[in-house]
Amino acid sequence: MNRPALDQASILAVIVSLLADELKTLRHLSAHQTGSERWEASTLLGEVHEASEQQPIAIGADSLELLSLATRVATFFNIYDSGLEDYLLRFKTLGEWAELVVNARLRGTENITFATSGSTGIPKQCLQQWNALLNEADFFAECLGPGAEQPAQRVIALSPCHHIYGFIFSVLLTLRLQLPVIRGPQAMALINQRKLQAGDVLIGFPFIWGQLSRQGVSLAPGVTAITSTGPCDPAIIRQLQQQGLERMIEVYGSSETAGIGLRSDPEAPFKLLPRWRRGSHADTLSECVSGVDYQLNDQLQWLDQSSFRPLGRRDKAVQVGGINVFPASISERLQSLPEVAAAAVRLMSPGEGERLKAFIVPAVGQDDSAALAAFLQAWCAANLTAAERPKVFTFGTTLPHSALGKESDWPL
Repeated sequence: MNRPALDQASILAVIVSLLADELKTLRHLSAHQTGSERWEASTLLGEVHEASEQQPIAIGADSLELLSLATRVATFFNIYDSGLEDYLLRFKTLGEWAELVVNARLRGTENITFATSGSTGIPKQCLQQWNALLNEADFFAECLGPGAEQPAQRVIALSPCHHIYGFIFSVLLTLRLQLPVIRGPQAMALINQRKLQAGDVLIGFPFIWGQLSRQGVSLAPGVTAITSTGPCDPAIIRQLQQQGLERMIEVYGSSETAGIGLRSDPEAPFKLLPRWRRGSHADTLSECVSGVDYQLNDQLQWLDQSSFRPLGRRDKAVQVGGINVFPASISERLQSLPEVAAAAVRLMSPGEGERLKAFIVPAVGQDDSAALAAFLQAWCAANLTAAERPKVFTFGTTLPHSALGKESDWPL
């Protein structure tokens, strides 16, 4: 079996995704405001002081931003192992950065470091061995390749390729099967314009599937969807199947472990991928080859040695738009404001939406709910990421509790 190597085009796609994500944080932008859909190999990294019609597109990063961007790329591709990391700040274009990564990998720098959020939302670096990533791509290539009932013909990537899930399915899998890949706005346009065809494999996450189900977009026969990053409501999967989807493959995993299990029926349990076996405890896994144990973020219900159901995260994170957010941490930050006496933050119920909502007990003297809501919305826009911001504020004299005194949900 031929083992794929990252080519310069794939590396460039990952760098674009990484830098767009980093700039969203540095500049407090939304995804579409970065302009990354227009970036290419000739795109300049730094500031342009003399504009001209022939000037390539420029990201316009200042010296501090350039340092952050270079660090993000060097960490992801483990360039520090090659000794070439200092050259990132000497080069001027995205294409030169991609070429540098190629050279670093030729020197033996192979492993990839993905970033995830910890229990407080602080990014956590997760090193993945290159061979483990390739083995997972090989497994899914067998599931979706020429021997499949409906072989994959192209990949439509709705997930960013710098996340481990997007990387495996829209970078490694496409290299392994030599498939074309369509990303970003072009990928969504294909769906909205009803230009999908048999053999298309959609790579997305629950928020995207919820949007497509509400829009009622027709899906061509023979289309497969793959979802990960969090639980997908079975009702959404059934609705997409009514809209023409051939099948939905759910992949359970994390940045720390890569893929762990999969299923094609939302009512069925997950089955372990070949890399794993059940650990000595309910919330641990063991690698079959190395015997290394991994502590999982979720509690699992084991049905046998290879079948399980996730019961929920131990760190109480929830998924908003494919991103882990921590309602308890957001509640604490809101409650620390002088204008707020108490706060609770929850994920909306499936019938309410897919964002966060907040219940606020105003501090003494905060009697104008409309003014307080406007203040809180402005504060959230300035201090929280888009995924962390509650979209609806409800006000009351006490936080909602059940008859047993436990915190409870509230209707919008």
